Amino acid sequence: MVNLPSRSELAAPFRSKEAFVNFVKAPESADGHTRVGSERWSNKDLEPTPLEHRNWTWYNLPLYWFSNQFSLTGWNTGSSLIAVGLTWQQSFASCVLGALLASVIVVCMARPGVQYHIGFPVLARSSMGMYGAYFFIFIRAIVCIVWYGIQTFYGGSILSVMLRCIFGSSWENFTNTLGANADISSKVLLAFFIVWILQFPFMWVHPRNIHYVFTVKGFTMPIAAFAIFGWCMANGGGINGMNIASKEAETAASTTPLGWSIMSGINVIMGGLSPMLVNQPDLARYCQKTRDAGPFQGVSVFVSSVIVFFLGLASTASMQAVWGEAYWNIWDLLDSVLDHHWTPGARAGVFFLALAFLLGTFATNFGANSIPFGSDMTGLFPRWLTIRRGQVVCAILGIAVVPWKLMANAQAFLSFLGSYNIFMAPLCAVIIVDYFYVRRGNIHVPSCYDGSKHGLYHFWSGVNWVGCLAWILGTTMGLPGLVGEYQPQLLTDASRYMYMMGWLLTFVTAGVVYAVGVQFVNIRVFPAGRGMVKTWEWLAKDGREGFFDDERDGQVIYVQSSPVTEKSEVEVKMGTKGDDGSL
Repeated sequence: MVNLPSRSELAAPFRSKEAFVNFVKAPESADGHTRVGSERWSNKDLEPTPLEHRNWTWYNLPLYWFSNQFSLTGWNTGSSLIAVGLTWQQSFASCVLGALLASVIVVCMARPGVQYHIGFPVLARSSMGMYGAYFFIFIRAIVCIVWYGIQTFYGGSILSVMLRCIFGSSWENFTNTLGANADISSKVLLAFFIVWILQFPFMWVHPRNIHYVFTVKGFTMPIAAFAIFGWCMANGGGINGMNIASKEAETAASTTPLGWSIMSGINVIMGGLSPMLVNQPDLARYCQKTRDAGPFQGVSVFVSSVIVFFLGLASTASMQAVWGEAYWNIWDLLDSVLDHHWTPGARAGVFFLALAFLLGTFATNFGANSIPFGSDMTGLFPRWLTIRRGQVVCAILGIAVVPWKLMANAQAFLSFLGSYNIFMAPLCAVIIVDYFYVRRGNIHVPSCYDGSKHGLYHFWSGVNWVGCLAWILGTTMGLPGLVGEYQPQLLTDASRYMYMMGWLLTFVTAGVVYAVGVQFVNIRVFPAGRGMVKTWEWLAKDGREGFFDDERDGQVIYVQSSPVTEKSEVEVKMGTKGDDGSL
């Protein structure tokens, strides 16, 4: 039963200025729990997930990945490689290698979240500093807005196909009042806003409860994807048709070496997966046990990615052999099916397939875009915004990115995916190296909410400049190629090849620079006065979850009144061994 607010409750926030300010302020802590840190750095959604809210178990994240990959993004990414000239063999090799790499990164990025039950904004503080984290939170928030708009456009395009199945020529001949340079028709624009309205109520669903949607989608989406694949194999060129290279592929093969073509494909695959890689802590924090976000999740990433990429590119190549055109996105493929088979059975089949993909788009938008954006907003404005409020902001701003411009053609889509790589891959590298190599898996959670100058993660003026330098140098490796994507006349062969391996190049560069950089500075692993050397993930074991044994939930965080300068007490430098020989 829904309990509606009374008239007096609705009027209460407007009775005084103080009442209104208290109303718009974010709740300071979860129900029944004392806040960790000040309101400047904390609210109920930023704090470690309480035990009673950890309701994700061993199958939720694997089903999340199956639901996410068996989606429009997963299908379009694989099939778009065919459209820009790669053969299906090159495309599939790229998919396998990219999915294998992604499965490893997913497990690594999820580890801090599941061990300490903190989201990305808090984790970023431990790697980039209390103030340095703001920049990287902002970058991810911008990308979430863009992807929210793109996913909504996906949904609008799919809804347009569904409406054509229902209304036939009436919808197909819908008067278009937009010019050709708009890159969208009036009917698709209308469908876009309908989808936006349908999604909006879900912005109030808290992420701890969204796993039910992923569970349902994880079972329904594979059925829809295999149904389309089976139809394309039966009615297209089939396996033999897949061996027919397009003219674009033949041209590409003659101008670009095979290895670089595959590297380019890997870069595209990682671009499609990058948002979910960075978002891992925001989902893993709700898991009950460490293994719930462990290797089994990585296997599910690899298997689901390879399957859906193959289904997408195989279906595209099969129908290209018959129709002579590579339909790289699913709605164009379904529209073409209706063009060639306008029968009651075809209309019904296409409608239900499109409905499955539409519902899948909703779930992907929540898990990969609106929830991470909401989490970012709690990190940027903890006093005023919660995850729910942030999701509402994301939905509103998602309209402003004009996503249909990004989706005008396959090359524009791939350029967008590639540009995202060079910013997010270095960030993943710094976080992974910092957690696994520098800190040996030890994060002092109370210090993540301590912005004082003596705080553990204050570093230098609130910024970990070594991490920022590593990110800048990693990003720089991909910038020439990114410029060349939009200004081809400025692109040399060397910069073009560098851009083809953008994800790997920027990731490795940032990781190596950070690992080398920390050799010349002393990164404190534990707070002042807590300098005893600990083993791997000591702060995560035996129920500590980032707190020392004498620290309790709700206690004022440990802050040394004056900095202790004895290196043996406050610093754990790389290469220093404890009495037991551990690092």
